[in-house]
Amino acid sequence: MPSVEREPAAVCTVVRFVIAHHEYVAEIERIREIIFYRPSVPVPHAPAFLEGVIDLRGRVIPLIDLRERLGIAGSPDARPRHILVVEWGDRVGGLVVDEVRDVVDIARDQVQIPEAADTRSRLCRGVCRLRDDLLLLVDLDAVLSPDDQVALAGVV
Repeated sequence: MPSVEREPAAVCTVVRFVIAHHEYVAEIERIREIIFYRPSVPVPHAPAFLEGVIDLRGRVIPLIDLRERLGIAGSPDARPRHILVVEWGDRVGGLVVDEVRDVVDIARDQVQIPEAADTRSRLCRGVCRLRDDLLLLVDLDAVLSPDDQVALAGVV
């Protein structure tokens, strides 16, 4: 029987979330679960991006401040309400966001890849339009660089 190549899905399902009054999206297939925010236990001498650790059903996981990872200034009235639980290889961590809005489908051909060569843009897989809003598609695999993972393993 001849093999048939499948075309990549024309639609990408994403989770829309808010950080500092701005909306972002991330592919849902990278998110293990979404939980309500809970205060974390601070870890001494931890990297700046590590908010602390929490117990998730008997497993201690690090909480990563996604606002800090994206280089977004804090907002005095914003309080985190959700955590995106993500896997990086055999490690599990939580990404702190202000709010999860919803899950939506976006046509892949509507995602434009940024031309910026800046190293901070590594977190941006593209920019897409949803109705009248431009949304940054965050690359969850790039949230922690290999060096960040080593630094995190040294403290958690």
